[in-house]
Amino acid sequence: MSQSVVGKKRVRAFIQGRIQGVGFRPWVYREAKHLGLTGFVYNTPQGVQLELQGDSDQIDLFFQTLTMAPPPLARIEQLEADEIALQAEIEFLIIPSELEGETSITFPPDVATCKDCEHELFAENDRRYQYPFINCLNCGPRFTIIQDLPYDRKRTTMDKFPLCAKCAREFNDPRDRRFESQPNACPNCGPQLQLISADRQVYDKDPMAKAVELLRVGKILAIKGLGGYHLACDATRADVIETLRERKHRPYKSLAVMFVDLKQIKAHCRVKEKEAEELQSYARPIVVLERLAEQGLPQAVSPDTQDVGVFLPYTPIHHLLLKKMSPLIMTSANPSEEPMVTNERELEKILGPIADYALTHDRPIARHCDDSVLKIVEEKRLFYRRARGFVPRSLTAVYQGPSLVATGADLKNTFCLTRKQCIYPSSHMGDLSLLAVQHLYQEQMRNLCDLQHIQPEVIVHDMHPDYFSTRFALKTKISWKIAVQHHHAHIAACMLEHQLDEKVIGIALDGTGFGPDETLWGGEIILADYKTFERKAHFKTYRMPGGEQAILHPDRMALSYVLADVSQTPEDAQALLPSLSTEQCRTLKSMLEQKAHSPLTSSAGRLFDVVAAIMGLCDTVTYEGQAAIRLQSLVDTSVHAHYPYALELEPEATVLSFAPMIKKIIADIQAGRPLSQIATKFHNTLVTALAVECEQIRTETGLSKVVLSGGVFQNDFLLRQLTKRLRQQGFAVYSHHLVPPNDGGVSVGQAAIGLAKCGTKLKS
Repeated sequence: MSQSVVGKKRVRAFIQGRIQGVGFRPWVYREAKHLGLTGFVYNTPQGVQLELQGDSDQIDLFFQTLTMAPPPLARIEQLEADEIALQAEIEFLIIPSELEGETSITFPPDVATCKDCEHELFAENDRRYQYPFINCLNCGPRFTIIQDLPYDRKRTTMDKFPLCAKCAREFNDPRDRRFESQPNACPNCGPQLQLISADRQVYDKDPMAKAVELLRVGKILAIKGLGGYHLACDATRADVIETLRERKHRPYKSLAVMFVDLKQIKAHCRVKEKEAEELQSYARPIVVLERLAEQGLPQAVSPDTQDVGVFLPYTPIHHLLLKKMSPLIMTSANPSEEPMVTNERELEKILGPIADYALTHDRPIARHCDDSVLKIVEEKRLFYRRARGFVPRSLTAVYQGPSLVATGADLKNTFCLTRKQCIYPSSHMGDLSLLAVQHLYQEQMRNLCDLQHIQPEVIVHDMHPDYFSTRFALKTKISWKIAVQHHHAHIAACMLEHQLDEKVIGIALDGTGFGPDETLWGGEIILADYKTFERKAHFKTYRMPGGEQAILHPDRMALSYVLADVSQTPEDAQALLPSLSTEQCRTLKSMLEQKAHSPLTSSAGRLFDVVAAIMGLCDTVTYEGQAAIRLQSLVDTSVHAHYPYALELEPEATVLSFAPMIKKIIADIQAGRPLSQIATKFHNTLVTALAVECEQIRTETGLSKVVLSGGVFQNDFLLRQLTKRLRQQGFAVYSHHLVPPNDGGVSVGQAAIGLAKCGTKLKS
């Protein structure tokens, strides 16, 4: 650093992180003016550059404030500052952005309407009174309107709306809350609402009032949000909800409910402090809560469980609707499991077949983005889906290397891009077995590569040869390809969250993942670091009669277990599984004996299916995890007993056999034991077996860190009980809080493994 005049100095600083589109430069401007400093600040493709000159103590105070209390939406990842020579200047300025150079900034997620804008929205004397697109520097669309970086209005979907004189004055005044707020608009210059009927009649006059009127009489509306359309209807009317379910072909899966405020949520659900905090955060995710059975929400909202996903308004359109009618069902507007509709060209898929009317607007959506869904477990987030409000936040890897793309799994797909040590998970894509999702996947991957100016040099994919994501990876022109085993990726994703860089005991429990032995894994205990893994134990393998059909029909999988471990007689098996006919049992038995279209699996998810089917809870599933959800819904926390199981020592790995448990469950059912007792003892058996095997592995290896991952750990009872048991045994236990434990987190693990294999370790 150069010498400064006594008491004076000039500092040049370069800052990286989430600092564009979050009011960072105006904050710097106001703080510098407040402290009597001169200099300038501007955006670059890599971050924010600033120079400050003035009293040394005041400059030190500036950086102290920046570090301790930055702008609410900002996240500083790196700050470099050097003292330079003093200059002659008299003011502090915000100067134009620099556009040249490699992009390395983190751009912001969409942000819920802030309190200031909400107040103006309902203030009759405000010029934006009841304007459905009110926003400022601290709120509004970001990720879903950005078309290129740096983040300026001309590179967003707001480019088509020239600012009026009043909005332009706000936009250009560094002291204003709307200074360079790129989505800034008002009724005179911004987007407008429109209501359209199924027969394409257009209502331009007060479309909001008409929409409320229609919802009150039981109509179903498609409503355009930030990252796509929702389907909305009265959440208190079971008949309307059943109509929506019938039209959407979604008979049982839970529907999300939006409430006007936290007080109303508390009238219908149990809400703890951390849940309330999450509900009111700027991300405004869907939070899964326990429904109060005696209150007004009908069972039709979530038929299979007492849990319900709830959230608060996060756009001005939501606030205006919910003030007049609340609560409302707000579920993704899509036919079946296809991606949610994001534009007016696709609207015909839902307007008519599902929705009676559409409340739409003329601000284009640049990219699809679902609502995030999470549950609070032990005061921390457990993501089911990571999307709006959190994407495109980056994660930091333990290794850095060439840019890569990790293609993810085929169910609950996400993909990842990397730059150096930063990992950027995509929003939730969905099921890649569907053609529409495949198109979305490829479009979004191109879009985010272009937006981030990333040209991947490496592509990482699952080992499963039949995954679309694998076939996609193998067809690309990227020559450096890395195959990663599915459950290794699960464990690596959780390791990365906790910045672990050592060998751990990994418990990966999910539906299915392709193993190196070409069987379908899913109940696994492995030893793993980022580069290698070793299978130490697994659930006993059984055949899946009909392959994928055994996933859709749990009674088929149950038959496989029963014929293997209980009775070889189809008639006896049929008596235990009345949903199957004797003829079906004979046919399926023949398939199993001939090993015809009946792959072996060690899946934990299939074990849940088997127990649910034997208990008569679910013989056919209509959505992923339905049998397991029904089984968990019966848990009685006062039951502490467990069933017997067996540990079978095989040359390559220990086999956890739950055949003794299945026999006892059948006996308990025949004896008329309460189903809640049976369901709880089943969960307790898994906890006991896994904990005992971890103890054995620690004795052999000395390892004492256990990492939990896989979709089965969305079961918060199992997660809590296993974590508690392992900690009592002296293990350090790690589970997911930043990405989902389900296949939505697989791409993160793939990226972590890919960087470890082709990059270099960062210094701690």
